[in-house]
Amino acid sequence: MQLLRMTDVALNRRAQVFYHSRLRASAGGTIALAAGTGLLGYAWIQSAWLAYFGAAAILSCLLIFHQLILARFRPSNWLVRLEDDGLFVKFRSYLNDRFPEYDPTVVFLPYAEIRSAKFVREKREVEDLSEHTAKTTKIRKFVELEVSSDCRQLSEELVKEHERVAKGKAISIARYGDFPVRVVAPNRVQIDWTVVPPVQALLDALTRHTLVRPAETASKDLAQFDGLSQEQQKAKLLDLVQGGDKITAIAMARKLYGYDLAQAKEFIEDLLSKQPWK
Repeated sequence: MQLLRMTDVALNRRAQVFYHSRLRASAGGTIALAAGTGLLGYAWIQSAWLAYFGAAAILSCLLIFHQLILARFRPSNWLVRLEDDGLFVKFRSYLNDRFPEYDPTVVFLPYAEIRSAKFVREKREVEDLSEHTAKTTKIRKFVELEVSSDCRQLSEELVKEHERVAKGKAISIARYGDFPVRVVAPNRVQIDWTVVPPVQALLDALTRHTLVRPAETASKDLAQFDGLSQEQQKAKLLDLVQGGDKITAIAMARKLYGYDLAQAKEFIEDLLSKQPWK
């Protein structure tokens, strides 16, 4: 296992690349633009003031989020690159590609160090913050790699990346809480799969180099904390953060321990930096 800066990665054109879909981003932007301009035209013809407001809302959202669309057309819009001797995994989100380039943001895993791979579809029940008595269901899809090398150094870099997003006061650009890679044990790495081509293309390629296990379906209840020990509660809060539900984790910490907002944020950040297996 080797940690690299983005500038140290040789972008081999022969590599099989998995990236966030440009077509979907283009389609979404085109639909929003068409809807906004259509409403604007209707409002002009019919003198319908409500349509003006609707058009303004749609076009304003498109203006705000156009950077998310443009990010998918930059060279940094990739998650995994399959090379002849291993795979590069970029743990910095493509949405944060304007962060300083001197940080390690890519991990190289030689095929010889990958013991197994599997695809997991996980159903997660989390508390609906808009209705405190209700749950909402989220689906997370990821590839889990079991490796022979120790992932502690990678875990430390992932914590630093969380800190850059949460506390990056020196960074004057937009910061997005998107973390596609996590370490869940000293020898297990999970990669969120929201990219194209489909995951089967990755697994088919990996069968030539390592054991590919059958796909799994899992479920977790991350809304129920009653009756759990504090260590069990911490484990669930950590799972929420690693799954992209940091706001929910902070809200649950406030509810469980009576913290104010600042204390809850500090508690969750500390929890992230002191994972139980480290």
